[in-house]
Amino acid sequence: MSEKGIMDWFGRRKEDAVRVGSRNHGIAVLDAVTEMDMCLKAMIDGKNAEAIKCIERLMLSEHEADRIEDKLCVDIAGGELSVQEREDLMHFVRKTDQIANWTKEAALHVQLIMETNAVVDQDVWKSMQKMSSEIMLAVKYLIRMVENLKEVNQEIIKSIDAVNDQEKIVDGLYYSTIKQIHLSNMDPRAVMLSRDLVQALEMAADTCKNCADTITVIISSRRH
Repeated sequence: MSEKGIMDWFGRRKEDAVRVGSRNHGIAVLDAVTEMDMCLKAMIDGKNAEAIKCIERLMLSEHEADRIEDKLCVDIAGGELSVQEREDLMHFVRKTDQIANWTKEAALHVQLIMETNAVVDQDVWKSMQKMSSEIMLAVKYLIRMVENLKEVNQEIIKSIDAVNDQEKIVDGLYYSTIKQIHLSNMDPRAVMLSRDLVQALEMAADTCKNCADTITVIISSRRH
């Protein structure tokens, strides 16, 4: 591979399956996060049946993200990139997929809350939905990174900064929501399940930042 490495590779192969697949992968992950957001909105309104449908669609999106991830890793392994460049790109793809995995984890806790008839305060649902909406924005910025990965430009730098900003926002919401949960009058079951749900959302946001960090490594190696 030439010294231009992965950035040049993406630029020269615009329609390459890896680049198109990476974007499609990001969209599948975004679909999962979007369904999570819609699920939490339904729970705020007490629409359990609607929330269940959101969870079902979320699971389908998560499975689709897994399928694309597997195909992407095969395509990357058979490409022209150096060993380090392949590892960096695979790391990004796998971390992106983990966002959907953590979102699925959060959805399973919503499902448990419904199945066990645990009563979660509406204000807690609202706080969790704020977290999910901020995670949605972070994933959108990740998709924008992939779209601009063919070259180092201001757009990709802005997207990296934006993801980092979103992680800080979610981090603040995480601590305030955990405090809200433990200061509530909810029963122990509702406290435990809602706390675990919030932690899954926090992990999804942290993983978004990990993805942005990987892109930072990739573009830094491009500059040197």
